[in-house]
Amino acid sequence: MALIVGVMVYSQVSEAERVKASLPTARVVIATADIPARTEIAASMVNIRTVPDELVQAGAATKVEDVVGKFTPDAITKGTVLNTQKIGPVAVKNAPSFRIEKGKVMYVMPVSFAGSQFSIAQVNALRSGDRVDLLYTTINSPQGLTSEQRQEVTANPIPYLQTRIMLQNLRIQEIGSYAPDGSLVPATGDPSGKGAAPSLSSANIIFIVDPEEALVLKWLKDAATYYKESNVEMVLRSPADDQQADNSLVVNFNYMQQKYNLAPPPSLPIAATH
Repeated sequence: MALIVGVMVYSQVSEAERVKASLPTARVVIATADIPARTEIAASMVNIRTVPDELVQAGAATKVEDVVGKFTPDAITKGTVLNTQKIGPVAVKNAPSFRIEKGKVMYVMPVSFAGSQFSIAQVNALRSGDRVDLLYTTINSPQGLTSEQRQEVTANPIPYLQTRIMLQNLRIQEIGSYAPDGSLVPATGDPSGKGAAPSLSSANIIFIVDPEEALVLKWLKDAATYYKESNVEMVLRSPADDQQADNSLVVNFNYMQQKYNLAPPPSLPIAATH
């Protein structure tokens, strides 16, 4: 009985192997080790493997020479079939776009705009990889003011100022600009080096952010540019700080008066503090 079962199992396995052997196959290039992101692919990192044709995706590399010497912007795990559509010439590895993670965008915020500079940049405190918050101040004038009353608000805006945190924990990718070969032309000097740090007056802060954060950055920059009664300021975070502050907190004269017992300005109606 055992002999009969053994023969049947052998026959089934043999048949399965015969069917498998009859299926169309393709030779593809696979990674024989984990390949880090932003790496030039070497011959020692890949090999040829035969796989069922139905598993081969469009763009799958079929020859080692198709991938060796190419650049991969993303990490490739061991055993993965290399795709020629996802790798490129080494010459493009320094392209700024390859510094952007999937789902993110690059947004450039000038250090100087609307006639002022970020104070934190003026002291040369910002570095690539730093994380910052953006604060926004505007004048919250009462509705229905006469022309004369609006002039009074302009002359004495303190009771109507309000400041809040608009964006938090933004990562600075670089500070400066990119040369034609994609390398960074830094705008901040090394405080330990010789000579003075380059001027930051025309420098740019390059952020890698979510698309929604880019929209908010754009709005804040435009608001400060076109609405002269507003201001954007930047504060630098500790590298160990990843906590979110209360972004619903609005600091205005009423807040300052209650917290620090400030007296209202003599010319300010009490109702205007509420």
